[in-house]
Amino acid sequence: MRSNRRRAPEQGLTLIEVVCALLISCMFLMIAMRLLTDQWRGARALKNHLEAQYTVFTTGKTVSDAIRTAETVSWTESGVLKILPLPDNTNPSPTLDSYFIDDLDHDGKRDLYWRHLGVSQPVASYVIDWKCAEVEPGLWEIFLHASKEGRAITWKTLIRQRIYSAP
Repeated sequence: MRSNRRRAPEQGLTLIEVVCALLISCMFLMIAMRLLTDQWRGARALKNHLEAQYTVFTTGKTVSDAIRTAETVSWTESGVLKILPLPDNTNPSPTLDSYFIDDLDHDGKRDLYWRHLGVSQPVASYVIDWKCAEVEPGLWEIFLHASKEGRAITWKTLIRQRIYSAP
């Protein structure tokens, strides 16, 4: 026997359908978040690598230019490069300049500094090691090592003084 009762039309979603939709949405969101965080990590690693590379290139150029235009150059075992620039029209009686690594701003990072007329000015951050050696009279080898959050770069070059006078 049939019942006279009419069936009510289906309204809304069942609990199973809602849970399945939520699970599928969560999986898509997890995949999207994973892709975004991987992209962010990659961009950050590239930024750190480029900053370390920029540091060694600009520092190398600065030190190379100073050596190239120097009257005298000397390297101390304590890691200080002392340079006496050539006299010119703007500086007829130059004073001894020095380049060294220290943490003068007390931020926990050692920086390369240039001391000119008793005032130290930062040249570059992230330089963790450097060395200058006179390979032959007037020919200097510069070695720089910079690191930014685990991304390390080394740079090495040879530079000749324009005017070299034997002591």
